[in-house]
Amino acid sequence: MTYKVIVTATAEQHVLDACLHYEDQLAGLSDKFLYELRVAYDKIASHPEYYGFISPKDKFRDIRIHKFPFVVIYEVLHDAVVVMAVFNTNRKPITWLI
Repeated sequence: MTYKVIVTATAEQHVLDACLHYEDQLAGLSDKFLYELRVAYDKIASHPEYYGFISPKDKFRDIRIHKFPFVVIYEVLHDAVVVMAVFNTNRKPITWLI
């Protein structure tokens, strides 16, 4: 079963901020970030249960984005995966959960 991936407005803003940052660093780097993000989305659409829980009540899971210091934080709801955040791991993760 393939799950539908729904990206919240908050997560979309995180992606936009990251892309702007990476494009300032090096032309084309945001394209590489978006490619790796798409790979992560495809993985959680196919097998969202493969990735571990990160919240105390087993609600949210995360997957690392290859080559970048980000994780995708998501929740599985019926036949959909809801992306809550695309979080920079250089920040304290607990700040997102509070």
